[in-house]
Amino acid sequence: MWHLPLKLWRFLTACYQTLLDLCYPRDCYFCHKPAGDEGYICTNCLERLSLHRNPACIRCGVESTLLEGEDFTCSDCLRHPPAINRTFIVARYEHAFRDLIHTFKYRKGLWLAEDLGRYLLATYLERIQGAGIQIDAIIPVPMQRAKRRKRGYNQTELLTAYLARHLQLPVLKHALKRVRTNVISQTRLHRTERLQNAKRAYRLARNIDLTGKTILLVDDVVTTGATCNACAERLRTAGAEAVYVLALARPLNP
Repeated sequence: MWHLPLKLWRFLTACYQTLLDLCYPRDCYFCHKPAGDEGYICTNCLERLSLHRNPACIRCGVESTLLEGEDFTCSDCLRHPPAINRTFIVARYEHAFRDLIHTFKYRKGLWLAEDLGRYLLATYLERIQGAGIQIDAIIPVPMQRAKRRKRGYNQTELLTAYLARHLQLPVLKHALKRVRTNVISQTRLHRTERLQNAKRAYRLARNIDLTGKTILLVDDVVTTGATCNACAERLRTAGAEAVYVLALARPLNP
């Protein structure tokens, strides 16, 4: 029965947005000129927005400072193979793109969800679907309940919902849980500490069965990859055959 209210909510949201567009045309996030009806970034600013990244490790997505091939795997992933099959990153976490994500994530910029969702969708179609990878379900990286209540939303769930609508894929929203322990925020830890911290932070929902499934794990920003790998390890124990990661950004030097 919950499907009907969700569809109705989406319909009413679309109607409300259409009404707003008629009364108050959208201004570009960057130049404040009219952005059109497709988002909050105009065509000129979209073309100037740098999405540059160096060649990156196919497993964890970390960039290399050397000229590497398409199948490059970093030394860390060679020594300690992650539970992730492959990581796909849209852009480097810096400058204007970082500001977009910060506004969306920390300044209640919910109106940027579709613009950022389009970046994920384009990357999915070009690099994941283009590689012939068949995804069975999408799972957002979960957030602690207390943090979600304080922020009012989980930004990763919004991005996942956008992808799911356009790709017609199921979302297993409650497959993973962020447990409330003495786990410290990842942003305050060094790389080694993040790895240990993340392993304690995520649990599988009861009776979850992912046997033979290929899962797409969605996050906004990957820093060291510890969070996504911890989630992937849990999903593997539930029977997932493969786990891929799709994220908006990763910093050059975590």
